[in-house]
Amino acid sequence: MATAADVRKTALALDGVSEIEHWGRPAWRTSKRIFAVMRPDGLFLHLPEERKQFLFEAAPDVFVTFMWGKTANVIVQIARLPKQELQSLIREAWQHATPAARPVKRRAAKKA
Repeated sequence: MATAADVRKTALALDGVSEIEHWGRPAWRTSKRIFAVMRPDGLFLHLPEERKQFLFEAAPDVFVTFMWGKTANVIVQIARLPKQELQSLIREAWQHATPAARPVKRRAAKKA
């Protein structure tokens, strides 16, 4: 089963990720936003709404609902997941938080 050390190793292996402190807790972010926070009650992951709903229904003992205002967030019970599945979820949260590449603007060639 996965541990907090596995979370850290997986998150820091992703491109452009930095570890920061977020309210006294380790968190991992892209240049755009935080995508994971290690909490005393599990791992918060920033995932798309439809994905969170799927996880809540699939395994409510592993993917716990944490309400922040009117928004349901997912807290993953990492000790109940195989490492490979946890790595996949962390990657998914990272992809969701990674800024889209901006299209390269090309200048028109100057006429002679």
